[in-house]
Amino acid sequence: MKLQRCGVVVVLAVLLMLQNASAQLLESWEGTLNGWTVQDANYAYAPSTVDGVTEGTYSAALTGTAGPGYGQMLLSPYQASWTALLGNAASLSLDIYTPPGSFGYYLQFDVDVNNADTGYQSLTGYSYPATVIGSQYTLTIPISPAIAAGLAASANPTQIAIQIGGGYSDGNETMYLDNLRVTAIPEPSTFGLLGLGVLSLFCVIRRRVS
Repeated sequence: MKLQRCGVVVVLAVLLMLQNASAQLLESWEGTLNGWTVQDANYAYAPSTVDGVTEGTYSAALTGTAGPGYGQMLLSPYQASWTALLGNAASLSLDIYTPPGSFGYYLQFDVDVNNADTGYQSLTGYSYPATVIGSQYTLTIPISPAIAAGLAASANPTQIAIQIGGGYSDGNETMYLDNLRVTAIPEPSTFGLLGLGVLSLFCVIRRRVS
């Protein structure tokens, strides 16, 4: 019984570590673009505290007069710290809120990285995954091992571009973006602890069955 409880504790502890301890915030646009620039001339930026995205803290509101055209919407400055973070990342996430009925009911995102050693690369392969209109949605994009390895080997700063495409609904073209972040690749020791917990549970279950 003690071994079983120990195994459960180890598994739960490691799962909690995987879920919470590995997220690293890159940008949350707290009342400013922090050097990011709006690339689509049909859209303008304003800080916003819309509920459901940031729960009272700022997000980036982008309001336009036409449907986004599958090109760059936001372009970051080059950041040296992002190179190492992205080079050790399993995925990148972005919180998005769109009002009901906006963008002709579809809005799609692509996130790209630009580095002198890797060149300009799309994390999605330009597949443009879609958000959910009318609610808050967290878009999570896997970072391929090849892109991560290229960045991990680089000593140059990295730039991030957010490209957006979608439909159009007259007078209802605002998107709210917040909490651009990466989830790190778990350390081998973390997998070792998880394996130990699973093995202990397996041993207990096998002994009780036999």
